[in-house]
Amino acid sequence: MKKVSPMIMITVSSAEHNGNQSSILHRKYSDAIIQAGGLPVFLPSVNQGLTEQMILKCDGIVLPGGDDVDPFFYQQHPTPELGIVNRTQDEFEIQAVRLAEQNKKPLLGICRGMNIINVALGGTLIQHIPAETEQPVKHKQQAPRNIPTHEVSIKKSSFLHELAGTPTLQVNSFHHQSVKSAAPPLLPCAYAPDGIVEAIESRNKDHFILGVQWHPEELTASPGMMSIFQALIAAAKK
Repeated sequence: MKKVSPMIMITVSSAEHNGNQSSILHRKYSDAIIQAGGLPVFLPSVNQGLTEQMILKCDGIVLPGGDDVDPFFYQQHPTPELGIVNRTQDEFEIQAVRLAEQNKKPLLGICRGMNIINVALGGTLIQHIPAETEQPVKHKQQAPRNIPTHEVSIKKSSFLHELAGTPTLQVNSFHHQSVKSAAPPLLPCAYAPDGIVEAIESRNKDHFILGVQWHPEELTASPGMMSIFQALIAAAKK
């Protein structure tokens, strides 16, 4: 009998395409999940009941990159540097994270997805890194997406270190927001040279939650990147 691949739900944002309201997602996310052995399924913003049904049916969840997270959801006022926000998308993904946490579904957050996980579980964000960080490195690169531009240091005691098999990774970078205070269920586990949190993971070793601020789906041929998706698939199979 043929093995059934675990179903990995990817939340999808809405945007206008050719004059039509469409669900948009970079293909690299689904490519990485397929390469790791999963079956990607797209979930656009839907009503609360359908979101819960999908969370219960899937084996794991990926929250991808996208717009800024509305500071309303972590009790801050917007700063002048805040970018585009979509409160409807935020509400949808926050609900998805909380349902996943309640039902112990594996969660992987990438860039904005990492920040949504942190906010959904009770953390806060830096709204604009250059305004709140001394001597920041360049976190919004102009180099191509598949080119790493700065290093991150990984905590040796972390699950991410176990996955990567190295204390440092070279990563790409396309963000200006980041974790400020980690949510109670989460631990920061990687940092940029300027001290910005670059990854978070669950304190509960029995529940896979991992957030990375970079885009590993663009770097699957680089050391330590494919293992992130493989770990999600392994957790989804349990």
